[in-house]
Amino acid sequence: MVRESELADVIRKPIEKSEAQKVLAHISTWNGSTSEEWKARANAQQRKLDKGDPFALAEVYKTMVVRKEAGTLSGADRKHLSQSQQCLSEELAAALKKPVGKICVRMENAALN
Repeated sequence: MVRESELADVIRKPIEKSEAQKVLAHISTWNGSTSEEWKARANAQQRKLDKGDPFALAEVYKTMVVRKEAGTLSGADRKHLSQSQQCLSEELAAALKKPVGKICVRMENAALN
């Protein structure tokens, strides 16, 4: 249960189509670095996931896809990849009015290009 006075702090409106395009572009262009130490990386990624911001989710997603391609995913990394992909793909699919499967392909292409 959430109090009405706290709604603005807990719930945000879904992104619009134009914002969804920006998130996909952010996946392509973001080149941030992450710690090589799994625990520090996991804590940083979890903070971004907890925040729920689509751009932060895009950063977690890209980082984890790149690590997956390099074959260096830890158990926590696999969990974060799954969470970021699910949250982000559902929101982008709703904003772009496309099936989640097609959005996942677009996200992966953006992350790897």
